[in-house]
Amino acid sequence: MDSMTIIKEYVEGSLSPHNFQKELYYNKDIENILSEETQIPSYIKTENLFYALLEIDLLCPSGELDSKSMLALFLEKRNISFVYNNSASKKYNLFLKIQPNWLSLNESYFQLIMEKYKNEKGKNLEKALKLQIKKDFKFLKNRPKWLQSPEWPIINNKPLFFIGQIDITEIRHDTSYLYIFWDVHTQKYTTLDQSA
Repeated sequence: MDSMTIIKEYVEGSLSPHNFQKELYYNKDIENILSEETQIPSYIKTENLFYALLEIDLLCPSGELDSKSMLALFLEKRNISFVYNNSASKKYNLFLKIQPNWLSLNESYFQLIMEKYKNEKGKNLEKALKLQIKKDFKFLKNRPKWLQSPEWPIINNKPLFFIGQIDITEIRHDTSYLYIFWDVHTQKYTTLDQSA
């Protein structure tokens, strides 16, 4: 299969992110074609499209969405017709939708629970994911009250157990909390602090 067909199939959704990633790493022709494209979004600090794609985790919702968007523009500039598959956009929107406001989900954790419920669709999938999050993110008495963005630690795709938080403002210049988490498997504590 030629390289343009591989790129087109990835954008159209018939080639998985995992298989496209393999092509990106090992197909020299794809490297050459994408290295020629130097007009990439200004927020990406690489010299060409090939390097930009190497820096993206294609297996995460945001990475799949970003890579397919950039490659769709690449195909359009070359007048190659394709039918854009918006499943990556739907997956990323679901990723944002299921997160409670007290949590900022890790994308690899999201992928793991998506795999667990891969046979569910629509509202049933959304409900199953929300219940799984509620089951996995446990706390002793109350959820953390974050002063900044949520930073709940996840180790080996397992959220740590939240013990509680301590006001440490008296030893800091600003309002500050120390958050205490416990790893059920290793029996070790992890702490982090935030200031506002």
